[in-house]
Amino acid sequence: MNKFLLFIKTMPFVFLTIVFSFLYLFSFVVQYIYINKNLKEICKIMFKYDDLYKAPLNYFDFYFLSALPLVFWRETLNIKKGTKFKKLYGKEFYFKIERHKLNKLLHQNSYFFYIQYLVFLFGILSMIFIAIACFLIKFN
Repeated sequence: MNKFLLFIKTMPFVFLTIVFSFLYLFSFVVQYIYINKNLKEICKIMFKYDDLYKAPLNYFDFYFLSALPLVFWRETLNIKKGTKFKKLYGKEFYFKIERHKLNKLLHQNSYFFYIQYLVFLFGILSMIFIAIACFLIKFN
């Protein structure tokens, strides 16, 4: 009877883990398709020319381009909401972007940012729910 109660307690968390893991993978695929579809526009804004990367992207190029919204989340909040942050990176930062480029990217490819934030959110939520389920199993 005790194992059955443990199963009943952990089942919603396992289900939510599966749902958010699926949503994470789905949004990752959507992001890959979106970046490949808008690759020329993104490269023209970021690098001033559109032939730096060719579609379909390999994994490392895709990861580099897909991480840009998370790298510049402070600057994005500054542009969109006027939130002020202290500059946290110096000259050793691997990629700098000018305000007008980021502003243009925000206006022309806003889904690029929304999809990346969804990927991040679904990944975090799936990790939280699997941790809760593991904690319940371990300590019950």
